[in-house]
Amino acid sequence: MNKIVVIGTQPPCPRCKLLTEIVTQKAEQMGLNAKISHIAYTSQEAADIASDAGLVPGTAKDVAKKAGIEINWGAEVEISQAYHDQIKDLEQNLKPYEQLFKEVAILDNTLRPFENMAKTLGIMMTPVLIINGEIKHQGSVPWVSDIEKWLSALKTF
Repeated sequence: MNKIVVIGTQPPCPRCKLLTEIVTQKAEQMGLNAKISHIAYTSQEAADIASDAGLVPGTAKDVAKKAGIEINWGAEVEISQAYHDQIKDLEQNLKPYEQLFKEVAILDNTLRPFENMAKTLGIMMTPVLIINGEIKHQGSVPWVSDIEKWLSALKTF
């Protein structure tokens, strides 16, 4: 059985929740034999996974704190064309989560600078997608097409 883990906040933030929902829905659609779980980044299991990658688990707040940067949650965020494309991709694939993925796209766009510096600062930033022990993505919600590609690879085993 395949093991898919999303590491995030508990309770899940919108980004962690959406990633878990996408992975669950896509795995079901593909008929994958997979155990999917969401674990807290504060758990020992998350710490062990991060440690194996030479990192510590954390959120954008942890990255910001370590970098000495404040997150300006009240700032107006301009969504780039890539995010308009990602929203469109998500809308086509996950209609029931329309409002959630729009929030997530804004959050991901706002937190992109922290995602980009997380590894350099030694932090495995949430949300994190792990498939069969391999970190596939961290710091944002990956494109649905990437998730489908990673899950499709499981069908060959």
